[in-house]
Amino acid sequence: MPTYILADSYNFAIVLRMQNVKLETLVMRNRVYEHYRGNQYIVVDIAKDADKDGDEFVVIYRALYDHGQLYATSLGRFTGMNTDGIPRFRLLEVEEENRNPEHVYPTITM
Repeated sequence: MPTYILADSYNFAIVLRMQNVKLETLVMRNRVYEHYRGNQYIVVDIAKDADKDGDEFVVIYRALYDHGQLYATSLGRFTGMNTDGIPRFRLLEVEEENRNPEHVYPTITM
C-alpha cells in the first residue's frame, strides 16, 4: 500500500513511497525558491510523472509574478545546475514571522 508523508514547512524533506519506491529530496512544499535568472516561485507539490515508465517525479511550482503561471519540471532539473554550474533554483530563507506555514496558495485558472 502506498505511503505518502508530505512535509510541512518545518520539515526538511518530502518522503513519498509509491510502489516500494522511496523518494527523498530537500525540495519543500509551500517554500519560495529563486530561479538563477531572478524570478521567484513557490513549490506546490511533487508529483509522479504518469507519462514516463518507472518512478520519475516532477516538481509543480507557481510563479510569484504576473498571473501566477503554474509550471512542472523534472525533479532532477529543478535540483540541478545550469550550464554555468549555478543551481537552477535556490531556497529563499523567508523570515518565519513573515510567513504563514498554514497558508494555502490559491489555484489560479488561466
